[in-house]
Amino acid sequence: MQTDPGRLTLPALLIGFALGGFLDGILLHQILQWHHLLSGVTDPADLRFHMLWDGVFHAAHYLLGFAGLWLLLARRCHAAASGAGRVLVAACLIGFGAWHILDAVLNHWILGLHRIRDGSPNALAWDLLFFGLGVVTVALGAWLRRRDGGPGGRAIAAGLACCVLAGAPAAALPPREVDPVMQLSAGGLLPAFCAAWTRTEAPR
Repeated sequence: MQTDPGRLTLPALLIGFALGGFLDGILLHQILQWHHLLSGVTDPADLRFHMLWDGVFHAAHYLLGFAGLWLLLARRCHAAASGAGRVLVAACLIGFGAWHILDAVLNHWILGLHRIRDGSPNALAWDLLFFGLGVVTVALGAWLRRRDGGPGGRAIAAGLACCVLAGAPAAALPPREVDPVMQLSAGGLLPAFCAAWTRTEAPR
């Protein structure tokens, strides 16, 4: 059977796109809590509603990630072709960057579902930084796509699979009910996640 590294492009694009969504959901929705999927169109204090739709957001990216993994498995014979590693990395970068561009243009500016940092006086600057990350990543992937050589396809395929499988359980972390930026504690100003993790119940 003749191998064609180009057959790995679609699965790597899907995996890269899913990883872009995981980065947004895990880092910005859960760890930093800068926004939720629908925080621009409804009350940000309604955490049950926002956690529901953030869960739908994650579930959609799970489906995309596992679809990419399934296609990658189905086309694994092409991973032995010359240049397969380069194709995988390049397509993954393009998919990752495409997520950031689509999210910024569609969700932030056209639909107004949320901004990168809700409530910031420099909301547009944060959005542009997010958009710029997407443009740079897509450009890097396109540049790499045209180059010769690169790492082995099977090693890259295994790495992409590990990234998706590692990102999935991290997205299931529970939310914190503290300010995501800073919180005044007895010991002074601490990052909110530090205060949340070190806080203990008062003795009864």
